Amino acid sequence: MSALRRFWSSAYRRARRAEGIGEYRRAASLYAEADAPIEAANALLFFAARSTDLEARISAYYDALRWLPSDHERRPEVEANIGNTILQAARLHGVRTPQDCVRLRDAAKRLEAARRPTDAATAYELLGDADEAARCLERAGDIERLEQVLSQAQEAEDHARRLKRLLRDYELDMAGGARIAARQSLSEAAEIAPGDLTVAELLGELERRLIQGQTVALELTDARGTRSVSFVGHEPVTLGREGDVVVRGASVSRAHSEVGFAPCAADGAAREASVETGVFVRDLGSRNGTRVQGIAIAAEARIGGAADIGLGDDVVVAVQATHPRVLRFEVQSGLDRGRIVYAGRGPFRVPGLRATVEFSEGHPTLIPDEGADTRLGHHRCFAPIVLIHGDTLDVGGTRVRVRSQTRSGR
Repeated sequence: MSALRRFWSSAYRRARRAEGIGEYRRAASLYAEADAPIEAANALLFFAARSTDLEARISAYYDALRWLPSDHERRPEVEANIGNTILQAARLHGVRTPQDCVRLRDAAKRLEAARRPTDAATAYELLGDADEAARCLERAGDIERLEQVLSQAQEAEDHARRLKRLLRDYELDMAGGARIAARQSLSEAAEIAPGDLTVAELLGELERRLIQGQTVALELTDARGTRSVSFVGHEPVTLGREGDVVVRGASVSRAHSEVGFAPCAADGAAREASVETGVFVRDLGSRNGTRVQGIAIAAEARIGGAADIGLGDDVVVAVQATHPRVLRFEVQSGLDRGRIVYAGRGPFRVPGLRATVEFSEGHPTLIPDEGADTRLGHHRCFAPIVLIHGDTLDVGGTRVRVRSQTRSGR
């Protein structure tokens, strides 16, 4: 703009006044109105140099660049300022969104164009782009930092490879029923990738599905129909509304009675061998008493291999020793009539199921018989299967569904 036109331009004079009182943004607008693009750019650069707000500074640099001619000598300086300010913001606030990544990559390219390869390398490092960072450092001749970047890139590659292997192991173990091994793989993956939400969600879901406590209920379906069978991995067990073996009735207490194997006390050798001579039934101070074969017991009674146990006035449970350390309970009357529960140390066998159930390290585990075609979902299994909530299996033609991960029958 000529001196004469400036003198007569009202916008130009107002721009000078605005610049004099520190209103650089307004001054830039007025300079642009007065057709003075270089002055507009300079006002914006002056504003950017004095701004403490990084976003406002970046915006001012972008606006200044638009006013500068393509061949202006200050363009490389402005490009570098844009790149460095975006880099400063990324260091301060992190790179958290896709938009942050796009902006930082643009900053790295501007820094390269402005012949600032070291700063460009820093931007690429924040983006996790080790190859581009290494290229810039090689261009800058920074051998020490280049070696460091290459070493970190190798560690990251090893880290990613290990994480991929752990997730593959998890998938294979889950499909094959080795759920404890699957949990171990996810735990290791969570340690090396603590910020990976997918790993955290998978581990949380598996933890929720693992059955806690030595109790599991299964629904078995075959040619004979559908029946529910529960397993308790210890004895003695309590019978009652909130017992190990859940039986409900108007006259049944929460913990009504206790049933377990009675050790022989004939001599020391027998005691050491823990030989069982029968089953004991003990009333636990219930409100309506316990009966054995219709006879009320005061505290405890011994029975042979089988007996009917009455809880209060409306519930009868048949108990039978089916194995040296397994008791079979069947509710004969009451709200839970027909319920079957196996309790003891196991292993447990159920008629019609070509597998045994036991509690391996506290977890319910199904062990298929040799030759029994067993499938977990769509996968064929040969090894023991740690059961989790929601499982559906086919074992030699019997459909098995895990019904509960709480106390038996509840």
